[in-house]
Amino acid sequence: MKKYNYYAKLVGFSVLAAVAAHAFFLYQLGQGGLMAGPNDGLSQMAPFRSMLYQQFTEGNLFYSFIYGLGGSTFTQLAYYYGINAFFYITTIAVYSLELLSIVKEPNVQFWLQATVFISIVRMTIVLVISTCLFRYMKMNAVPAFTGALLYAACVMYFRHVTYWEFFGDAFLWLPLLVLGVEKVIREQKPWWLITAMAVSLFDNFYFAFTNFCFIGMYAGLRLFIRLTVEEAKPMIQLKQYAKAILLGFGIGSVGFVPAVWGLFHNFRPGYDHDIPLLDNTSNILFDSHLYLLPAIFVLFVFISPLYRNNVFRLFTFLALLFTFLHFVPLAASFFNGMSAPQHRFEYVGFFSIGGAVAAGLHHFHRLDYRELIPATVLMVYCYVAFYVHDESLSLEDTLPMLAAGAAAGVLLLTVGAVRNRLVWKCLIVFLLLSHLIMVNQFQVEKLYEGGEVKESTKDYVASSDYYSEEQKRLIDDVIASDKDVLPRIEWKTDGRNNTPLIQGFPGTSVYSSILNKELLYFYYYDLEIDMKRESVSRLSGFGDRANLYSLFGGKYIMFEKNEKKNIPYGFTEYMESEHYMVYRNRNSLPFVRTSNRIYTESALADASVLDREHAMLNGIVLADENEQHQSAELDTEQNVIDRAKIRPVDASYDGNQLNVTGKTGGIDIYPDNQGRSDIEDYYLSFYLLNNDKHAPLYPLHVNEYKTSRKSRQSIYRTKVDHITIRVPQEEVISLRVPKGSYSLKNIELFKEDYQELKRADKQKGVNAEVELKGNKIEISFENKRGDRYMTVPVPYEKGWRVYINGEKQEIDKTNYAFLGTKIQPGHNNIRMVYYPPYFGLTVAVALVSLILTGCWNWKRRKKQDG
Repeated sequence: MKKYNYYAKLVGFSVLAAVAAHAFFLYQLGQGGLMAGPNDGLSQMAPFRSMLYQQFTEGNLFYSFIYGLGGSTFTQLAYYYGINAFFYITTIAVYSLELLSIVKEPNVQFWLQATVFISIVRMTIVLVISTCLFRYMKMNAVPAFTGALLYAACVMYFRHVTYWEFFGDAFLWLPLLVLGVEKVIREQKPWWLITAMAVSLFDNFYFAFTNFCFIGMYAGLRLFIRLTVEEAKPMIQLKQYAKAILLGFGIGSVGFVPAVWGLFHNFRPGYDHDIPLLDNTSNILFDSHLYLLPAIFVLFVFISPLYRNNVFRLFTFLALLFTFLHFVPLAASFFNGMSAPQHRFEYVGFFSIGGAVAAGLHHFHRLDYRELIPATVLMVYCYVAFYVHDESLSLEDTLPMLAAGAAAGVLLLTVGAVRNRLVWKCLIVFLLLSHLIMVNQFQVEKLYEGGEVKESTKDYVASSDYYSEEQKRLIDDVIASDKDVLPRIEWKTDGRNNTPLIQGFPGTSVYSSILNKELLYFYYYDLEIDMKRESVSRLSGFGDRANLYSLFGGKYIMFEKNEKKNIPYGFTEYMESEHYMVYRNRNSLPFVRTSNRIYTESALADASVLDREHAMLNGIVLADENEQHQSAELDTEQNVIDRAKIRPVDASYDGNQLNVTGKTGGIDIYPDNQGRSDIEDYYLSFYLLNNDKHAPLYPLHVNEYKTSRKSRQSIYRTKVDHITIRVPQEEVISLRVPKGSYSLKNIELFKEDYQELKRADKQKGVNAEVELKGNKIEISFENKRGDRYMTVPVPYEKGWRVYINGEKQEIDKTNYAFLGTKIQPGHNNIRMVYYPPYFGLTVAVALVSLILTGCWNWKRRKKQDG
């Protein structure tokens, strides 16, 4: 009963502390604010949760056809929520509430408003786990809870959850891993470590890397730093670690292996900027937006008698190490996969700080007040030094003032707390309250105001810039009127590529850190599709190119009525509302296309992007290894740039160098239109690079077509400088960029009359019955023409299997990035099924690992009982 009361109190105090830590965001929620960053918070975190909740509650764990052009949950969304253990638990809880009619069907607005409450629950769990860990390490309840609060409610937690909500889950698994190591050392019980490793590996490969780096350091230090008398010998520990690592990896491999496969089959340009050895990232004592040290920890670092205690020495060493690494950009790059420096790993530093403070408070009464005097002097010196050397700092700002006040309060109370129990209690209360006040103020200054979170409001989410009911009704009406398979609508609000996920329709855009490399290469290199905004981790639209819309299911485009429109060829007005107009593609091609005319990628290697479009319209393009036959002949389009006149405008253009002298300028191209009256569009291809490495993002306009190019310093630059833009037939083609110096070369110009598209539209192909269900595609048709290959506009990736008339067949990559297969004469009953890469193998490995873990446990218990 006593133990039950203890845990009841612990949970109760943890809930109160978590609520208090979120007081500002709870208040803002009542005022119409949201705990979500205006960029990734609104564009990724909420849309992904909304989409995956719908997908999971329908029994589909593996694949989404509306995630961009289609994508795997276990690979492309593993970094986010696709295999996130805490989100799985959240989904079960929310679904239960939905079944009980306590909540309505959750949409993106629900998940945005629920973020603060989910965060409170998560923080409560972190507080309970961390407190129990510190208690297990023989610390008293109050110091243990205080240290846990400094970890669970650190500034990094709120930064993580506000901008990238799933980052907060990393706080859950770290103390479990440490508890697992301690269980091995103290009791030779590896089950906690196996469980923690399996969950960490399954949950998120990115933070598993950080957690395992930390736990490797921790376990290594524990081989030499003994905390109790009865601890296993180093060799016994190493043997148990080896077995636990293998079994934990085996169990967690179901999620980890597909996730890592997805990571390595993503494409993102390497980070090639110089990384400095040291960098004064922020003022860690007064107003850091990343790593703000508690005053009590700063004091404890200078109290030399505390280092006699091994627990304090262990945690303080780790805390100081990661505090130092805060100023080492190379460390931030290492923990980000040797990419651009990111400080996401620093929660492990706050965990170490929490452990150091808990250990210091536990042994505080053994100190003499005279031993505190040198420490207080050094602490004052540190705060004065950090204040004096930071010219941007002002104590008139609230957060630095609170930090200074917290330091002064700690100095005054610690001296008296050594001998007086009442002052000791006052010190604890002061530590808890001052920390809660500071993190709330951090939310105000660094997130809400400085981080522009104030822009994320319920009103904005309900506006036409995010989730307009008018837009949703019109889109629903369009989808309901269409009987075709997966009719895609091109529509984005406020530049958000995940609008299709926000509003729940099959679209043509996506924004995610991990995408299908085949699709990225298709956009970047194979077809050079400009997305009207250069940026990595994004796919968007088809560059207003009619052939691509028709080939890959782009059936509708929506515009605001007062917006300037660059409507692709063949699109006509279809449906409208008060403020929006939807255009329909009158040359839409069927979902299933078959052909006997086969082209190979190598045969088209030197062809223009327009020729490649024509090849896909006339037949099917196969990767070289998939087709042994000779590639079909293709009538290529002529590059007519030599017959065009090029004139610089407010610029000089000579030797492939464009120097714009006006505010904007560039070149005008005058095509030779003699003898051709059927030209509908031009395809203009060129290489463009800003010669100034430090120039900012800049606009690029070609007639009415508008796009933008990143600064060469941007970590989000694609480094793809070959551009193709479709321009409606006009007398002059005007390319415009801002004032500056540019490399402009390899200019090509092609004429498009859409005869190939018209022929493909007339042929239509087979009359196939198609059904998309979960991770499956069911297709049935009669192959009367005896075509050899079939293609569907679903992206190719490892994990797809195909069965034709009950027999397994090879999946082919067709049209550079899409699914296809050989077909048979006559009737074809085709079943395509997706499971994550190596899913069967990893499930088997996980089951064997679970069985071996159970046998190991049974054997140990039998040995102990005997």
